[in-house]
Amino acid sequence: MTTSFPEFMKMAQERHPKAFAKGGQDAFSLATEAGPIEFIHAAGDPAGAIVRARVLKMEDVPRADDFAKSALAGNFFWGGTRGATLSIGADDALWLTECRPLDELTFEGGLEQCLDDFSSTVFDWRERSALYE
Repeated sequence: MTTSFPEFMKMAQERHPKAFAKGGQDAFSLATEAGPIEFIHAAGDPAGAIVRARVLKMEDVPRADDFAKSALAGNFFWGGTRGATLSIGADDALWLTECRPLDELTFEGGLEQCLDDFSSTVFDWRERSALYE
């Protein structure tokens, strides 16, 4: 079964009405304990969604250069990212990003598993940043 992004957005809003915030025609976020997790329709991929969450501002990490190297190693080995990618955005913040198939997010428990995975990974990298004080 192939799900469209508007169908996925509607499902997310129905399952998590208090956490849902529309971000545009092809984007929304869900509030979590780790902060908002954004879902954006993947351009050129009608069956995919980009999932991303802001981890922290790099200016809040005293040894940001060393921490950035650790994030790169996390990407390379995927040991600390659960398959997602860490990057530093134009806002000088560390972001966790992944492209997921919509069908994976819409099966029973798929969205909730994604939210749990992303929240856990965001909290993990925030904790790791404390090692770079």
